Amino acid sequence: MIKGSCACGSVRFEMDRVLSLTHCHCTICRKLTGAAFATYAHVQRGDFRLISGADLMVQYESAPHSFRNFCGRCGSLVPGQAPYLKTISVPAGLLDDDPGVRPKLHVFTASKAAWHCINDDLPKYPKWVPGFEPAPSGPVQS
Repeated sequence: MIKGSCACGSVRFEMDRVLSLTHCHCTICRKLTGAAFATYAHVQRGDFRLISGADLMVQYESAPHSFRNFCGRCGSLVPGQAPYLKTISVPAGLLDDDPGVRPKLHVFTASKAAWHCINDDLPKYPKWVPGFEPAPSGPVQS
């Protein structure tokens, strides 16, 4: 069992396993986190459970038809599901336990912070990972 929470502890969740960890360097993730990149744990819907805080979660439309969830009390970015992904994306900094996996790639490296150097051998994608791009019409993938 892997547990996590927002900074104030109001939004709490648990998950059975993490499929992967990825680093996103897109401008939106950088601005929402205030960091060089955001790291996300990707979890199958059936392996994720929101324990508390659903009533405190607020959404921000960060791009057309793409919403980010935040704790309305402390402002932490909290788990959510992009309409173009089959998995729940959990900001990895919220995890209280070792997810059992390590980061496996970087995305949106074309928009990385100019002052940040990527110094690892993980695969790097200038934009989307091939096969995970949003559909042109924007429907939710199941």
